[in-house]
Parts: sequence; structure tokens; C-alpha cells
Amino acid sequence: MEDSMKVLVIEDDVSQADLIKNSLKRFNPEFEVDTLQSGNGCLGKLEGQGYEAVILDFHLSGENNLEVLSNIYRDSGDTPVIVVSDNGSEHDAVEALKQRAHEYVVKDSTYLSVLPKLVQKTIEQYRLKVRLRETERMYQYIFENANDAIFILQPQTFRILEANNKSTAITGYRKEALPGKNFVELFPAHSQPLVREVLHEAGEKSTVSDDTLSLFSSAGKLVPVEIHASMMQWSNRDYILCNVNNIAEKKHLQGLILKSKKRLQTTFDGIKEIIFQVDHDYNVVIANKKFAELQASEPGEIIGKKYYEIFCNQTSVCEDCPVSETFKTLEPAFSEKENNGAIYEMWSYPIFDMEGKLESVAVYAHDVTEKKKLEKTLIQSEKLATIGLLASGIAHELRNPLNVIETARYYIDEFLAAEDSDISAKLDIIRKSVRRSSKIINNLLEFARHSEHDRERIDIKFLIENTVSLIKKEFDAKNIEFAFVCSENYTTFFSIDTLKQVLLNLIINAIQAMNRGGKLTVQVGPGQQGWVNIRISDTGVGIPKENLPHIFSPFFTTKEVGEGTGLGLYITHMIIQREGGSIKVDSVVDVGTTFTIALPESADSVSQ
Repeated sequence: MEDSMKVLVIEDDVSQADLIKNSLKRFNPEFEVDTLQSGNGCLGKLEGQGYEAVILDFHLSGENNLEVLSNIYRDSGDTPVIVVSDNGSEHDAVEALKQRAHEYVVKDSTYLSVLPKLVQKTIEQYRLKVRLRETERMYQYIFENANDAIFILQPQTFRILEANNKSTAITGYRKEALPGKNFVELFPAHSQPLVREVLHEAGEKSTVSDDTLSLFSSAGKLVPVEIHASMMQWSNRDYILCNVNNIAEKKHLQGLILKSKKRLQTTFDGIKEIIFQVDHDYNVVIANKKFAELQASEPGEIIGKKYYEIFCNQTSVCEDCPVSETFKTLEPAFSEKENNGAIYEMWSYPIFDMEGKLESVAVYAHDVTEKKKLEKTLIQSEKLATIGLLASGIAHELRNPLNVIETARYYIDEFLAAEDSDISAKLDIIRKSVRRSSKIINNLLEFARHSEHDRERIDIKFLIENTVSLIKKEFDAKNIEFAFVCSENYTTFFSIDTLKQVLLNLIINAIQAMNRGGKLTVQVGPGQQGWVNIRISDTGVGIPKENLPHIFSPFFTTKEVGEGTGLGLYITHMIIQREGGSIKVDSVVDVGTTFTIALPESADSVSQ
């Protein structure tokens, strides 16, 4: 019970007033009692004093007691009045109760013991009533001033029973005009079935939300809204409580976010390298199109999968995983990984949240398979260059013993050959072998010679003959007939080192295409004005039509594993184009292949 129950006693008999006051204080010391002798003088006393009960003697001398009672209620609101009257004044009781007196007590021998209990009960009821009234006012205030538009609907008809102030702002209707309208009819005709469905679900005592609807305002404008509908009960009756939010700004922001997300995703997918992001459990949370293509799927299909399973073909995180290293150190990490024969350089980068905690790891992977193969090829080329230098040195050293052998042969031939025909025949064999060895050494030196000029004038016939002499034994070993057609002394303005490599590559390829023998023809002739053509033709297995567009691509080969790198024709094509020439191929399966090289006759031809 609250403290200080204030009571005003209006009693013209001072002794009676004191008795009432003392009985109240004895019953409960928390009673705070004031007394007045005049009913007409009480009106000023009641105002602003916070009395919670008035005890009124209904027989005040010289006053109209009914009028006093009426004035008290008029000026003090609903402060409860307990009327006390003499015994036998039933008429007074009836009249007092007509005037809304809260209680009526007869002055008998027991009334001073009954009155305190009655006053305390009356005050407790009054306080409860005040609290209920305040609560009602509070909820009414909340209802009217809520940020959402609130509609209370009749469940069967969806008729609006009550609406708050915000409903006016969202619908454009005056608040007084909304009760009685059908809530469904506030929406366009095509949306009304969905609105009814939402309200029906709410009528089944469940909470339903929908943010796909638009409401028609009184001005005829569509307003995007979000609806939350639920069933409620009051005084054993059902109602539908419907909260409606204007989400026009939200929809606008969602559109901007979606547009930005699509733009970022397009940029993300446009990157031709692999990019993805993983969480602490190594699950993929976002991936670009390139990464998805590697898995033969769409980006959305790999979200949630373990990255090491789909990218590294592992059942667990490997020891040198850069992602694991980044999670441990919170620093970027690097590693090389192999995936289905391809080699990737992987970088992992930490991504932190707004609080500075590691949220996820971003991974960038670059396919370096071609780079690694080219590096190996360059290393091999360096080795071959070293072998070439070594061969050149050996060739020079071999000339000295060959000169000694030739000198000895000449001396023996001078003194003994004429006397013995058998010795003469043996000496002739030595002479031919020495000449053959010298020619091989000269050709090897000529092929290994590095030109001091980027481009120079080259005798094509001389270069081809020297190149063919290096591998002439291959023709006999594989039963290949060789034909060289060159009617004139053609020259070209080209790099001699690169042209040597090109001719050797093409001739070796032709030999390898004729495992069962055949014919190799090298023909030199005029091309377009200022150009000379070299045609290298074989009668080998030929190249399938579908492979022709790819033969100059790096690492493309149809040979068995270990028999070719797929770089020979790529390097040949690259050299010819770099030096200003051109190369094309014609081939028919089981008939043969012809490579045609167009070379400039002069520097002017290159610039044209």
C-alpha cells in the first residue's frame, strides 16, 4: 500500500470530526486527515491537495447537502465521497447514491470501527482505478504516436476499427475517415489476394510479415510497405493488429545496394585470375567466376564447401597452406600449389571486421603453368647453348689431330703407296674420312657461330645445305628421300642464328612425321615482291584439320608424353614474326604437310 492516504472530513460537529480523525489514525497511521466544518468551503480546499477520499456529513446545518455533493464531484473529478448520515435517513442514502456517492454509512454505535476499513478499501480501489486510467492513457499515447502505422481490424471482414496518427501519414486519409474502411481495399486490385492471404494467416493466431506489397495512398500514389499482422484478444474478443511501415527509402537503398553488389560482382567475375574468400572453417564464402569455372560449376554452387577439397584435392589442410598461415599469423602468406597438372601461385590476405578481429581470408591464385614450362625451356636452352659452345671448342681441338693424321697420310702416300696397292687403298680411305670429319667440323662451327648482327644478308642455299648436312644421317636411317630445289642464289635480310633454329626445327619435325619413310622436299623460290619463300614439305602423317588452328600455340603437341614439349613450332612462329617474316601451314592427314616461310629480301621489305 502506498504512503500517506490523504482524507478530507467535512463535519460541522467538531467533536464528531475529531472522533472520525482519531479512529482513522488508530486504524492506520498512514492516514493523513484534514477537517472542515463547511461543505461550501471545501471546494477551494479540494483543489490541488491530492485528497484520495472525502468523508461528508450529509446533515450539515444550513447547507444543501445534495448540492455540496454535486459540487464536490464537479470540481474534484472522480475523488470518491463517503457519505455519513444519521440513523433512519434512508431517503438521504437514496439521494446521495443518485449523486454518485461512493459509499453510505449510517452513524450508529459501530460506524467508527467500520468507517476506517471502508475508507482504506475505497482509497485502494481509487488508486487502482487511477493506475488503470494512467496505463490506458499511456498505451493510448503510445498507440497514437507510434512510428508505425497501426490498424486494428475486425478478423472476419478486415474492416478497420481503429487507426493511429501515423496511419494518416502513410495513407493520406484523415484519421476519422479510416474506421469503417476495408483494409484490403487500401491496396491495388492485383495485390489484394496476397493481402487477404496475409490477414487470414494472422487470423490463425500466427504472426505474418510481408515486404512485397505497395499501398495506394489517397492521392493515388503507390507506397512500398512492410506489413506485420498478428492476432490479439481483448475482453474475450479477437482482433487483428496490423503494423504497416513505409519502406520506400529502404527499397531505394536496397536497390542501390543490389546495383552496387552486381557492379562489384561483375568486376569480381571479370578478373581472369582465381579469387575467393574463406572463413575460419575453411568454407568458401564468396568466389569469382574463374574459380567456379575451374570446378565446372557456378559461383553459388561452391559456397560453403571446403576450399582445400575443391581447389587442392585434399581431405584436410596441407602443411604449407597459405590460408592456414594467415589465420595463425594475421599476415599475408604465399605458396605454390598443383591442381590437376596445373601450377598455381597462391597469395592469402587477412580481412578484418570493424573491431579489428580477423573475419576471413581472401585468396588470389595465378596459373603459372606456362611460365614454369617456359622457365624449364629457357634453362634447357641455356644448357644447349653451353653444349654448343663446348662443341665449338671441341671442334677446334679436333682439327689439330686431324691435321696430324692428314700429314702422316700424305707422308706415307709419298713413300709407300706406289709400291703397295693395298696400302694405297687404305690411305685413300683415311683421306676421305679426314675430309668428311673436317666438313662435319666446319658445318658444326658454322651452325654454332653466333651472328654479331641482329639482321644480315644471308645466302639461303648455303645455309640450308649446311643445316641439312648436320642431320643427313637421319635421312638414311629412316629411309627418307631428300630433295633440295633452289634454281637461283636467293638471299634474305634476316637474323642468321634464328633462321638456323627455324630451319632445323621444321626439318626435324618433318623427319619425325615420316616414321615409315617418305620424301622431304625443301624448295626456295620467289614470293611476293621483295620477299622469298622457303617451302618445307613432307609426305608424313599430316595434321588433323581440328588441330591446325592450335599448332603454333605454346605447349600444344600430339606427341606421346616425354617425346615433345609443344614449344618447337611456338618458338618457330614467334621467331619468324618477331623478325618480320611470316609462316603458314597446309596439311592433309595421311598425305603430308607443307610449311611455307616468307622472308624479306631487304630491310625495306621488313618495314613495308
